[in-house]
Amino acid sequence: MIRIQTEDFSIQEEMNRLMRGSHRVGGVVSFVGTVRDLADPGAGEESVVALNLEHYPGMTEGELAKIETQAKSRFDLEALLVVHRVGRLALEENIVLVIAAAAHRAHAFDACRYVIDYLKILAPFWKKEILASGKERWVDACPGCVAAATHWHDLAPVPHRADGQCHHQHALPHGDAPGGVGDQAVERIPHEKKEGVDWRGLKVGILTLSDSRDLASDKSGDGLEKIVTGFGVCNVLRRVLRDDREEIARVLGLWSDEEKMDVILTTGGTGPGPRDVTPEATRMVSQRELPGFAETIRREGLKQVRSALLTRGIAAFRGSTLIVNLPGSTRGATHSLMAVADLVPHALSMAKGGGHG
Repeated sequence: MIRIQTEDFSIQEEMNRLMRGSHRVGGVVSFVGTVRDLADPGAGEESVVALNLEHYPGMTEGELAKIETQAKSRFDLEALLVVHRVGRLALEENIVLVIAAAAHRAHAFDACRYVIDYLKILAPFWKKEILASGKERWVDACPGCVAAATHWHDLAPVPHRADGQCHHQHALPHGDAPGGVGDQAVERIPHEKKEGVDWRGLKVGILTLSDSRDLASDKSGDGLEKIVTGFGVCNVLRRVLRDDREEIARVLGLWSDEEKMDVILTTGGTGPGPRDVTPEATRMVSQRELPGFAETIRREGLKQVRSALLTRGIAAFRGSTLIVNLPGSTRGATHSLMAVADLVPHALSMAKGGGHG
């Protein structure tokens, strides 16, 4: 049973409701996640006073339902409940409740841990901390959650494969591909494959445009890589470039013509600022635009934040390579990709001469 709601929940009431008539249950394990403040005032860190949680209606419920189904098939359960709150929550308020009931306690313990570990990594929730000064900041996935998830073999970091099947390459700061690409191991936590989205066999490039980031701090690139690997992509090339129009255009052309990328996802440089030149660089090297992709990305972005109106990103083909400009924030980039991801294989097929199907 899955519920997403704004109102608080009673642990005892939820447990009583779940257990009613369950005579085979011998063990019940529950987990409750609450709003916390880990700020260190002595280090000058500002205190957190509240947390605002958002979700992607429909997609979030679908991900939670898949986790529920997997848990029930993996463990011998009599009942399972997941309740997750959204909206503004104050310190010490409840966020999430997981209750697992089984005939034997071992299955209940394991299932409860399994569900919360998967939920924290895979379910599309976005968290914004509200600070004492009134400032707000988006929260990325916590390292502890990622570390906890490695308990399960299918959420463990995937090492680089030397057999040519899966390649996750991070370009060296001043290297060109081919020849200047560092073929390095990339630890990742893969998403579950999204229903109806299959990018298996595609070669994908993720190009981050920023004057201040590097690969170590490239959260939006990390988020995009996590999503595309969940779509079944094994061949991913990543690089971070400064906001230089000619250099961006050069790398886009190189990745299209020599690296033979199927898809290039750019993140950053799509706003109205003087250094935001990604759309211009993309137009320098592309032949055919897909205005519907850009319109859909902006329309879906408006459902989350009004500033989506300011993005100038485009989507276009260079030969049979599809280039899609995405916003620079982790949330904006991943949300925008999900808005058009299901259409990418069909667009690629048509670009190579396939019909409408």
